[in-house]
Amino acid sequence: MNDIFTRVDSIATLPQVLEQIAHAYGLGTISTSSPILTGYQDCNIDVQSTRGRFVIKIFASDKTKERIDDVIIGYTTLRKNGVPVPMLKTSSEKQVLLKIPGNQHASFACVFDYFEGKSFTKTQPTDKDIMSITTMLAKIHTTKNLTPHYYDTMGIVNLASEYKLKSNALSSEELTKISPVVSHLQRIPIATFPKTLIHGTPEKENVLKNANGDLCLLDLGCMDYNAAVIDIATFIANFALYVTEEKRKHIVHLILDTYNPTRQITQAELTALPALIRAQYAAYIIAMTYHMRKNHDMTKQTQVWLDRGWDGLKSFTGIRKLI
Repeated sequence: MNDIFTRVDSIATLPQVLEQIAHAYGLGTISTSSPILTGYQDCNIDVQSTRGRFVIKIFASDKTKERIDDVIIGYTTLRKNGVPVPMLKTSSEKQVLLKIPGNQHASFACVFDYFEGKSFTKTQPTDKDIMSITTMLAKIHTTKNLTPHYYDTMGIVNLASEYKLKSNALSSEELTKISPVVSHLQRIPIATFPKTLIHGTPEKENVLKNANGDLCLLDLGCMDYNAAVIDIATFIANFALYVTEEKRKHIVHLILDTYNPTRQITQAELTALPALIRAQYAAYIIAMTYHMRKNHDMTKQTQVWLDRGWDGLKSFTGIRKLI
C-alpha cells in the first residue's frame, strides 16, 4: 500500500489521510482498504466502510491542479452525456475534491462509488461489448473539448520523444525492432487528422463489466485533445490481440461499422491504423523496459504490459491493411 502512496505528497500517513477522506465524504468507518495496482499514475484505493464500498483516488504529486480539474470535469461531463464512467461523490462541503496538505504542495483526492465488475483482462468481450465500448468512444469524440493537450508517456503520439529519452534501456536487438516502428510513425501526418477529446487509454484494464452485462469506463487520467484515431488504434491494439486473424478482422469491422455513423474515419486514418497500432505496442515496450531496467520495477503488472507490447508487435508486424 505504501508503495503507491509514494506517488502522493502528504504530510500525513496513508491511514490518517483515508480517515480524513472518510470523514469528509461521509463514508463512515473504513474496515478494509487495498491498493488498486493497475496503472502507474495516481494512488487508487478500494475501501470497504460502514456506508458501502468506494474507490478513493489521491492524485499523484506531479499532477497540476489545472489538470486535476480537467479530469474531474471530464468525469462529470461524460457521465451527463451518457458515457458510463464512475460516479463521483461530493463532500459535506459540497465539493468533489478534497485538499490534502503536503510537504512541497497540496495534494487532492476524490471518491467514486464502487462499480462491481470484472475487467476484460478477466473476461472475454462479446460483440455487444465491443460495440458498446466503440459507442462510448464515439460519444467522447463528439463531446466539446474539455482539456488542453496532455502528455502521456505511453501515448502513440509521444512515441518518438519517449524513444529518444529512453532508448538507452533497449538492447541493440530490441532497437532493430523498435526503430522502424518509430520511423514509420514519424512519416504519418497525425497533425492533419481530425482532433477531438479522446479517452487516451481504452484498454482492457479500463473497462469493467458487471453481472448484468453493464459496462463502466474507467481512468480519464490520460484524457487528451488529440487525433481521434489514436483512441481507435489503442482500442484495437488491446482488444484485437491474442485472437485468430479471422476474429481480429471481425473485431475491426465491428468497431468501424459501429463508429463510422458518428464520425466517418477518413481513408488517411484507415491507412495509418496498422502503423499506429504497432506504435502503441512499441510505446508499451519502451516504457516497461525502462521501468524494469532503470527503475528496477519487476512487478507482474509491468511484465504483463511488456509481454503485450512484444506479442502485439509480432502479431501486427506484417499487417498493412486492417480491412
